[in-house]
Amino acid sequence: METKNKFLIREEEFFLISKMVKELTGISLGKRKNNLIISKISSRIMDNNINGIEDYYKFINSRRGNDERIKIISDITTNVTEFFREKKHFNYLDRLLRHDFYRDAYSGEEIRIWSSACSSGEEAYSAAMTAVESLSGLPSKTIKILGTDIDPEMIGKARSGIYCKNHASKIPSEKFNKFCVNNIDTFSMSENIKGLIIFKILNITRDWPFQSKFHAIFCRNVSIYFDKQTTDLLWKRLSSRIHLNGEIYIGHSERIPNSQELGLRPIGTNAYKKVL
Repeated sequence: METKNKFLIREEEFFLISKMVKELTGISLGKRKNNLIISKISSRIMDNNINGIEDYYKFINSRRGNDERIKIISDITTNVTEFFREKKHFNYLDRLLRHDFYRDAYSGEEIRIWSSACSSGEEAYSAAMTAVESLSGLPSKTIKILGTDIDPEMIGKARSGIYCKNHASKIPSEKFNKFCVNNIDTFSMSENIKGLIIFKILNITRDWPFQSKFHAIFCRNVSIYFDKQTTDLLWKRLSSRIHLNGEIYIGHSERIPNSQELGLRPIGTNAYKKVL
């Protein structure tokens, strides 16, 4: 592997990089070289004084490579998020909880929401704030939210619930005043909101260590990194975990092409309802 020019790699090295990225994250590089990812891997190889991609691959799959494996996953995965991103989905969630599941919640059923690629937690906290207002008058213990992400560093940030002040700009002021705590240079989510969410490290392409069904699932801007086989299986698995009349929200450039076969009906912009 050339160390002076990070992008000059042999085909067999690229094959090994592609294999490594797929195993670690589920992301498919396909036949087109992703120079950004290759650059990041090259930097990690040099930082660890490792001779090349083959030795690096062996290293991250060894017991000694546990910490490095976490670092490269964090480097490879994209963490672009904000509170109430694609606000229409939270409007859909509000409508869903008020119109379809309020009676169930009133009768004592737990309302479960899954933020499946939650990054540093903004999506999960946005769902929590929405759900509390949608189910006003009911005990907060009615709401259970699961936030998962492949990146341990992001899960750590999500669990802290602490954010820079500029992240607050997307939170409506009435929600901020109700659910957030102002600090000197930061703000934090209130303990009541944090208590509704469990954050866990999860590679969504591997086994899911839970059997729950959810009333709403956020899986946005995830499938765009996967090959067709991985994506089709993901939609199938997610559709099997949605309650009847529940909804799944996906990214603006994503589609579920076989939605009818999966018992899903499009209901709006990048949103589907479980009807079968």
